Amino acid sequence: MKKICIVGYGLHVKKTIIPSLNLDNKNIKIITNKRVESIETISDIKIALKKLPKDYIFFNSTPPKFHYTTTKLILSSGFNVIVEKPLCLNVLQLEKLHNLANKNKLFMFENMMYFYSKQFNYLKKLLIKKKINKIDIKFSIPDINKKSFRSENNLDSSLLYDMGCYPFSLISFFGFDNKKLKIVYKTKDKKLNSLKINFKSKKIKFEIILSIFQKYENFIQVNFKDNSIYKLNHFFYGKKIQKKIYIFKLNKKVKILKMNEINLFKKIFNYSNKKLLALSQEQFFVIKNYLKKLNIIKKKLNYSSN
Repeated sequence: MKKICIVGYGLHVKKTIIPSLNLDNKNIKIITNKRVESIETISDIKIALKKLPKDYIFFNSTPPKFHYTTTKLILSSGFNVIVEKPLCLNVLQLEKLHNLANKNKLFMFENMMYFYSKQFNYLKKLLIKKKINKIDIKFSIPDINKKSFRSENNLDSSLLYDMGCYPFSLISFFGFDNKKLKIVYKTKDKKLNSLKINFKSKKIKFEIILSIFQKYENFIQVNFKDNSIYKLNHFFYGKKIQKKIYIFKLNKKVKILKMNEINLFKKIFNYSNKKLLALSQEQFFVIKNYLKKLNIIKKKLNYSSN
């Protein structure tokens, strides 16, 4: 039976992570100053790291700008850790954490849940079989919690990392680069609320749109050279849902495939420590590459990142 200590208690932890754990409350601890019904809370992470036995897995759900320092503290204290995406904010941070985890024989797993979906496996097979013309990725959400880190006015807390890690981790997994990217538009005020990026890799065109305060959309659309189009809806979604794949031929809808996805957060929490260790090693190069890509974009954007 797993034992989990969650660092941070926001809406995502309350609504998604805790219900996905499938654990007795006695095996869950939360580091927060808030009152949580039926679950033991600890006010300070340093107290938890001294108090808890080493079979606890820490779940780092702090804002992204604290992922590095919090994860470093957890690994240095001898605990395995699952970290919300993005795992950290640059390659130097990642390499230091990776070396520390290896030195202490621990896993440091990024909770990028969509990689473990049926839809992702379907896409992998599809991209091997067919030649690609263009890939469009759109991720937009209608609102943000004004009390969350997402409302802060800096790039490290913006949609660039919080949402951009999804498409760019996918691009990194398949070995595409975005060195010659073009930022088509960005928000003109100080807050980065929308971003459109175009680039070309291996003769394939890419268009990525990220936005908040827009209608919810979460899809990947792949245009193939045989004139077929596959649109995978709710691609980066982790909860239990029926996902749909729309298949078009010469702009006419031909078929709809339905996939019943289980709760991917629950699936990850059910993995053994041995499997999480193996997966965390596999993740390293994908995370390293997508952080490089996001940092290239960050340099091109004229926003404060203090």
